[in-house]
Amino acid sequence: MSQTGHERPGQPGQHEQPGQPGQPGQHREPGCPGQSVPPPQSAPERGPAPDAPPVTLELLALLAAGVADLALDQLRQSADRAQEVLRRSDLRELLTDGVVELRKRGELATRRSGAATENHLETMARRAAERVASEGHPRA
Repeated sequence: MSQTGHERPGQPGQHEQPGQPGQPGQHREPGCPGQSVPPPQSAPERGPAPDAPPVTLELLALLAAGVADLALDQLRQSADRAQEVLRRSDLRELLTDGVVELRKRGELATRRSGAATENHLETMARRAAERVASEGHPRA
């Protein structure tokens, strides 16, 4: 059936006026003699790229499940490590060493990011002098 609701003899989707055969590339509507209207063209179908696999909902769900499994596995491993650390008998010493190490790292980071106000050699000489003085050795 056509858009007007009337069916015409000939090929489907092509309308002919009585006595005039349809010409290729032309579409004639009844009641419009002598007026040519190009046939409606369908938009070209675009498929996925030839090398790319089609992305489906199932594939996305599997990828999401894989990421979630990986994250949970890492969380489990971290929890196991934390339990092992808490079971240690030398936990107090371990925490003390960790705090000392973090303080040293903080000092290094602030020196690196801050502008150097003192000369490094002067600082080292002052520390050495303080160490010698604290040990009770007279200055030379």
